[in-house]
Amino acid sequence: MTLQVANLTERAIIIYKNQPLATMTRLNQTQINMMQHGTISSAIKQTTSRSDNELSLINTDLDEHQKEKINQLIHKFPDVFNEQPGRTKKLQHQINLVSDAQPFNSPPFRYAPTRKQVIEQNLNEMLDQGIISPSTSPWASPVILVPKKDGSLRFCIDYRKLNAVTIRDAYPLPRIDDTLDSLQQAKFVSTLDLRSGYWQVEMNKDSRQKTAFVTHKGLFEFNVMPFGLTNAPATFQRLMDIVLAGLKWQCCLIYIDDVVIFSPTFEQHMTDLEKVFQALQSANLTLKASKCQFCRREMRYLGHIITQNGIKPDPDLIKSVTNFPQPKKIKDVQSFLGLTGYYRRFIKDYSKIAEPLLQQLRNSQQGNHQLKWSKECTNAFETLKKKLTNAPIMNTPNFEQPFILELDACEYGLGAILTQEYDGKKYVIAYASRTLSTAERKYGATEREALAIVWATKYFRPYLEGNKIYVRSDCKALEWMRTAKDVTGRLARWAMKLSAYQIEEIKYRPGKLNANADSLSRNPLQNDDINQQEVSTIETAVNLWQNTNILNDIKKEQEADPKLKPIIELLKKKSTLEFNDKRNPHVLVNGLLYKIKNSKKHYNQRVVGEKHLLVIPKTMQNQLLTWAHDHPTAGHGGQQKTLFRLSTRVYWKSMRKDIFNYVAACQACQQFKYNNAPTSSLMQMHLVNEPWHTIGMDILGPLPTTARQKRFLLVVVDYFTRWIELFPLRSTTSNDIANILTNEIFSRYGLPKHIVSDNGPQFVSNLFKNFCDILGIKQNLTANYHPQSNMTERVNRTLKPLIAIYAQQRPNSWDNEIQKLAFAIRTAVNDTTGETPAFMMFGRDPRGPLDLLIGETIKESQPATIEQGQIQEYKKNLINNLRWAFKIVKEHSEINKLKQKENYDQHTTQRQYNEGDLVWVASPTAYIGENSMGGKLQPHYFGPCRLIKQLSPNTFTVCRLSDNVNLGATNTDRIKPYIELNRNNRSTTTTTNDQSAHERQTETSINNHESRLSDLYLQKVKRNEKPTCNNSSQRRVSDRHRRVPIRYITN
Repeated sequence: MTLQVANLTERAIIIYKNQPLATMTRLNQTQINMMQHGTISSAIKQTTSRSDNELSLINTDLDEHQKEKINQLIHKFPDVFNEQPGRTKKLQHQINLVSDAQPFNSPPFRYAPTRKQVIEQNLNEMLDQGIISPSTSPWASPVILVPKKDGSLRFCIDYRKLNAVTIRDAYPLPRIDDTLDSLQQAKFVSTLDLRSGYWQVEMNKDSRQKTAFVTHKGLFEFNVMPFGLTNAPATFQRLMDIVLAGLKWQCCLIYIDDVVIFSPTFEQHMTDLEKVFQALQSANLTLKASKCQFCRREMRYLGHIITQNGIKPDPDLIKSVTNFPQPKKIKDVQSFLGLTGYYRRFIKDYSKIAEPLLQQLRNSQQGNHQLKWSKECTNAFETLKKKLTNAPIMNTPNFEQPFILELDACEYGLGAILTQEYDGKKYVIAYASRTLSTAERKYGATEREALAIVWATKYFRPYLEGNKIYVRSDCKALEWMRTAKDVTGRLARWAMKLSAYQIEEIKYRPGKLNANADSLSRNPLQNDDINQQEVSTIETAVNLWQNTNILNDIKKEQEADPKLKPIIELLKKKSTLEFNDKRNPHVLVNGLLYKIKNSKKHYNQRVVGEKHLLVIPKTMQNQLLTWAHDHPTAGHGGQQKTLFRLSTRVYWKSMRKDIFNYVAACQACQQFKYNNAPTSSLMQMHLVNEPWHTIGMDILGPLPTTARQKRFLLVVVDYFTRWIELFPLRSTTSNDIANILTNEIFSRYGLPKHIVSDNGPQFVSNLFKNFCDILGIKQNLTANYHPQSNMTERVNRTLKPLIAIYAQQRPNSWDNEIQKLAFAIRTAVNDTTGETPAFMMFGRDPRGPLDLLIGETIKESQPATIEQGQIQEYKKNLINNLRWAFKIVKEHSEINKLKQKENYDQHTTQRQYNEGDLVWVASPTAYIGENSMGGKLQPHYFGPCRLIKQLSPNTFTVCRLSDNVNLGATNTDRIKPYIELNRNNRSTTTTTNDQSAHERQTETSINNHESRLSDLYLQKVKRNEKPTCNNSSQRRVSDRHRRVPIRYITN
């Protein structure tokens, strides 16, 4: 007789020689007629269930004889390898509650009829097996049906409320390092999996009522330990330690429900397995053979690879970094540096190593967005990856300390980093990342972040289970995961999974501070079932510098600088007092070299006494220039503004020249900023004598619509201090403007006497007129088609190119950057007042990102703390500072008006160009590139272009270099020189002729003009009384005019 045998499982089954497959019995006709389809289906189900108990030795390294011995040993313990969970008497689970805990009674969730059937089916099965019993408990937790991967539903209980009032069991889990030490000499390793392990532990009778759950069929309670209880892992660990007490650490290890048997030889391994089976049998515990792994010579366990040659880290824990793809565009470089920069303080000489990659970013910020990858970039890239995956960054876990889980999720991937912080240091334990499936990419942002924490806790389970966990994520809504009510579906399943972990805190951390996890999420490892082409290409810029302090790098570079090293060595040998007698005094503070500046000589000194400026070595100067000019809070300020921003904090020789050259060669400034101010007529100056006496308003837009539906920008400027306020708006009705003024301007600064605006409909409407009349504010409307009469127009001319520069990559998020740009303008020296708007408002300059980067400037006269007796002195100095500043503003405004007139009256001659010169060309619509944003945020110039042939004195044929397109005849009114930095950090134009005699004459005229203005100012100052605060302020302002002339770039 031939019998057909079918494998109804989804895995391979090995049939051994002489192994019984089935038994045959004769059936009569009645028995045959009674067989129904349901009976056959049930038989198939039982067969499938029995297949879970079949042994799989496919992946073992044993020969046939050894496999046969293993098979015989398993069949020797049928009670251990049983189809049903056992029920041990060794230990019972008890739930101890806090003293003020009160029973809660959650109502049952509503479910569709089909889902009610699933609940009823699970209830019947658990009642039949004695897992649950009907209950009269005052406690009631809800039932949740959670979808499985195969589409079926899992029956779960939401015990979060119960866990919140449960006293945690402090029973320790074994240390992973101790566990791994025991496996060092193992040659054969087996792992055992208990069948529904928790259900094999009985509940204490007094605690059963606390496990009660409510359904549409009534109230039930568990007779055994259910899944989801906070102390279940500790109870199960205690049970296994009791059951295997004589064998633990000798031949077996237990980590909750993971049992490992290890032996030096196969024969010894068989003996050890038999001892473990006997212990499990005596405790009435059962195993699931299909999930057990026997006699492996290499296997993954607790984040490591166990081999015959020893133990090594699981490469999966670092492959997220080792397999980080080589950058293909600037955004990829930003992302990688966001990851490495987060740990820069642990990487020796980080700045030197990363310099080729940082240079790519500087090129991008200068307008060159094409990545030019070099051999040096490759070396830097590979070196930083190696540094990230080795000590001192990577470390073994310390189970005496809590774990920190740093998470991020983007549109196409998840990233996680497991870290610890102690002894003042931060250590990485493991990295992880993965791509999202097609279905997961449809999740909302909060759901993706929730998925990240659930996935990460499962991935790092061997480390996290039983230990305190602190979660850091850039999603504020994640805290909801711990307390959410009335959730269903996958959210309920995730919330329940998290309840099993000891999560102490879920803390929001802004994305810019989360660059390490963010980088992994945006460069995830590919899942095997996800097509590479499905991965989205959405990118997000990473702020590399947020909360980064480079003082250690500066200190190292100072000591290595050939010019600074002798000064440092001399200071260490001699006293500071002796060395400070020299012409250029320096001082060492905490190992850093500072230059001492006297208030009478300093560019913008406002306090009596000395100020210490950090000396910047040659290798770090470009980095400081980038920060002080290119960062959003610096706002691509001009030469004088950038000089002020740096000279008040740092020092290096020839810094004025370096700053002027750097700013002149900035590609973004050349491309987006206006060539010069319009000369149609002289601006009408509104001279005021106090802050917020007169304000100007204007509306910039429509701009590209942002994600928050903002299309316009309301600009408000105070005519006296030049302080600005910026408000992105969806609409610009009179009511919108009035509400902004009332809630954001008048409530902070008081009512002005005058408002200057153009003739926009929102400003000339009856509603706005009545609004001003009621508040006693006089409206001053500028003449039609003459916006220069409104000071806000000048602010707009500054703002529009800045918005365009920083929104170039993401034009629909310009409103996210707008307050950073406002900060840049408020903290930059105003050309008219000679002071920063912030100082004019508050009598001091606010701390900014540059101060975080290099630390605050040390002032010798600055007290460490302010006590009551010093408050009055502070108030006196503040009043004197502001009083003197206000007087200077009035006089400076008059001088500036004379300067404007002289500039206006001075005739300008066209710059001479030659064939072959590189130039920028003004951007008419026809020449805008495909990636341009259009509208008010488009670049004002494009280039570089080359002058091909001169057609007339003022006309050239122009060719665009990027695509070699001939742009035809172009008048010189529409071009300006293309300026770039040479190797010596000097700005050079690419004209082929030397400076013309006319240019030299123009420069001489400008210098004479500046000298006349300085003399005029000095005469005016001498006629006034000396200020009460400090006469150095006179010297400061006069020095600014005499020693810092305005640098003109002739066009």
